[in-house]
Amino acid sequence: MRAGYISLFTEPDIPVILGVNKIPALRGSIYDSKGRLLASDSIIYEAWLDLGYLRLATSSDQIERVLRNIELSYGIPYEILHENLQSTKNFLLLGTTPTNDEMQRKITPITKRYISLEMQRERLSFSEYGLDRILGKLDKGGVPLNGIELSYTEELSGKEDGLIRRTLTSTVREEPTNGSDVYLSIDIDIQKMVYEELLSTVEKNMADGGVALLVESKTGKVLAYAGTYNWDVGLMGIFEPGSTIKPLIYSLALQSGSITETMTFNCDGRIQPVPGLDIIIRDTEGERHGIQTFREAIINSCNVATVQVGGKILNTLGKEEMYRQLNNIGFGRLSGVDLPGETPGIMPEAKDWSLISPYQFPIGQGLGVNIFQMVKALNVFPAGGQFLIPTFARAIRSNDGLLNIPKKVDGTLFSSQLVSTMLPIMESVVIEGTGTMAKVDGVRIAGKTGTAQKAGPGGYNEETYFSLFFGFFPVENPTYTLY
Repeated sequence: MRAGYISLFTEPDIPVILGVNKIPALRGSIYDSKGRLLASDSIIYEAWLDLGYLRLATSSDQIERVLRNIELSYGIPYEILHENLQSTKNFLLLGTTPTNDEMQRKITPITKRYISLEMQRERLSFSEYGLDRILGKLDKGGVPLNGIELSYTEELSGKEDGLIRRTLTSTVREEPTNGSDVYLSIDIDIQKMVYEELLSTVEKNMADGGVALLVESKTGKVLAYAGTYNWDVGLMGIFEPGSTIKPLIYSLALQSGSITETMTFNCDGRIQPVPGLDIIIRDTEGERHGIQTFREAIINSCNVATVQVGGKILNTLGKEEMYRQLNNIGFGRLSGVDLPGETPGIMPEAKDWSLISPYQFPIGQGLGVNIFQMVKALNVFPAGGQFLIPTFARAIRSNDGLLNIPKKVDGTLFSSQLVSTMLPIMESVVIEGTGTMAKVDGVRIAGKTGTAQKAGPGGYNEETYFSLFFGFFPVENPTYTLY
């Protein structure tokens, strides 16, 4: 009786649903700082043959006609189609097209009842100039693996799928709620320039590889990030900062009252920091700088003077506080950059220091950093003492509008007065010191050079090293910071 009731007395105003198709919610797009598209979703249309339904066809002749039609429309050999029909599969993917109309044209009256169309998402991403490392990628299931795709997946992910409902009398379409768009501070033109210049420099110097990071000095927003290695060395690798650490060490020494600007240091080319310990620290080229003022020690990148400064910091602060201050500068902790997978580097706790440690750290040995940590720390000089976290995202656009992402300030590292003391000294490094190769006519550039021998299980390798440079310009109004 119930079956008969349903058959005879169906309410006339309730539409009979013939089919429902999902409209996938699209992942948000990613744009550069000028609104140029870097990554986006597109819809592709898939045609699926219902093998199970086809097997129920009334005759072998009907099956052959269907398969021959499919062979002509989709270019799949009849033999392969027949082989799949004889298998235990229920469905076979016939092909994909970028438009629904194109797919519909492939369906004939004979094949129509056996073929269903599905809409799927496909992620397209700009991969040139090292952008693939920044943007990241998704696996085949649409799960983000790395990069901005992973960092901002909550914002980018589609919110709710839409539907197309077909009834006897109408077709109803419910639009999906797509993900939000992310706008980066990256500029494709600048990224291209930095990437190509880096490649050229690596090739010219016959180096193993190189990494470069360019940020806005006053905001920490990343304008370009490039590397030539086959993995993300800048984010996930570590290196010793060498002499690029020295402006931070001298600033710490001044701020803690360990030294004064009028203090001088004697350099005879070598120093034994710990009496009775057979470890000698020399200047890179074996120079004997003689009496060095505070300013000259930085300009000439004098190791011997800097070791003495390290000793004075140790005497003033003690091991525990010296460690805490170095950790505050960012050594041994994440920079906070909005890319996943960052290494915190290596900064041994005070209890793990050897006798030589407090004298090695000031010349950039015995600790490991990544490029984001170094840019965050050294950028305090052009940023007026502010500790800015390097960030890639500038804005997020959702259905509610555009949300600008402000600069991320991690406190103040040094006073503006101390920074004002250091700026002319760092400019002199480029004018007359170890950084003269960075000079550009008409542009005031400040910076610091560094050379770090590559450390291994057996100690330092004298034949292999990292060549480092940190700089910012123009000095009168710092805009760009590069490492």
